[in-house]
Amino acid sequence: MRITYFANDLSDAAVARRIGMLKLGGATLSVVGFRRTSKPIDRVAGVDVLDLGQTYDARLCDRALKVARCSLEARRWTDLIRASDILLARNLDMALIANSARTWAASNASLVYECLDIHGSLLKPGVLSRVLRATEKRLLRKSAALIVSSPAFVEHYFSRLGVHLPTVIVVENKRVPSADSLQRPRPNPGRHEPPWKVGWFGILRCTQSFEVLRDLAVRHPKFLDVELRGRPTGDVQALIDRHLPLPNMRFQGPYTQADISLLYGERDFTWAVDLWQSGQNADWLLPNRIYEGGFFNCPPIALAGTETARWLTARGAGVVVQDLRGDLETFITTLTPAHYSALKRAVEAIPDGDLAYSVEDCRRITSLLRDKSEGVTERTRVSAATRYSSSA
Repeated sequence: MRITYFANDLSDAAVARRIGMLKLGGATLSVVGFRRTSKPIDRVAGVDVLDLGQTYDARLCDRALKVARCSLEARRWTDLIRASDILLARNLDMALIANSARTWAASNASLVYECLDIHGSLLKPGVLSRVLRATEKRLLRKSAALIVSSPAFVEHYFSRLGVHLPTVIVVENKRVPSADSLQRPRPNPGRHEPPWKVGWFGILRCTQSFEVLRDLAVRHPKFLDVELRGRPTGDVQALIDRHLPLPNMRFQGPYTQADISLLYGERDFTWAVDLWQSGQNADWLLPNRIYEGGFFNCPPIALAGTETARWLTARGAGVVVQDLRGDLETFITTLTPAHYSALKRAVEAIPDGDLAYSVEDCRRITSLLRDKSEGVTERTRVSAATRYSSSA
């Protein structure tokens, strides 16, 4: 089976993770996509890519123009599209390009829409949001399957669009096996005591998280040490430039997958709070931080009422706070080594299969896509392949 993957950001580690999963599942890949870096990208996860150019965070008009341009240029990709069984499109803008490419090529390839965030532009009142939702509904009608990373996206958004959904496949942001991946570390009974070390890693887009952590770091230098690593959005970068470094809070730049074991191994807690689009996307998503932190036995901190908190509570692990400022401050300043050891044991008890995919899982997910390319039209809700319980 040949899949052409339309990626919204070739520089995103999550894109490389998805490519790796599909390769392990037995698919042959071609990749088309934009990037957020200034430097062109010619390969991702060992696959040659067609680089469509740079896009920028929060510049929707610029992105819309580039999507329109690429939708027209897609007529040049006829050979690529006709050789594909599936066009897998990550996010709405790439689904538009993929559908245009399929139309230009008069291809019978199945369109699969992958949605890992519900962007705020789809959720606002007004003409623009209505147009975007109408466009998304039209693409869903043309799609053979919908991939989401959290079942809450279906419950709170897609099921309320008023459109008959295609097959829904829940593919969580778990770790993906690779030739050089490490086994899950053995439990570490080492000494744990203040200052408690919190790691906030990945795409850093939540300004409220930054402000909460900075305020706590300033008030309680004996109890808290915070390290930020990854890719800040513009607003968070501005806060970093204005306020950091502090003696006990710092931004250490980007990281690679090879760094992850050491990053989490040196921290006591994983910051898994995201208030960007609070009440909507932030409440529904399941971030890769809970899987990475859990895999490396680093207890996540989450906010009550979110899908992340429900996921952790179902597994009796992590720290769930009701009030991000008051409760978190009390927790950090009263935490004892004995209590922390219990939190550590709880996260170590999360089954490996809840945190990382096996090769067999990758094959099963790819097989579901293969069924779509072979004209299987039975509509099923597929969550068993990810071992996720909807009761979480």
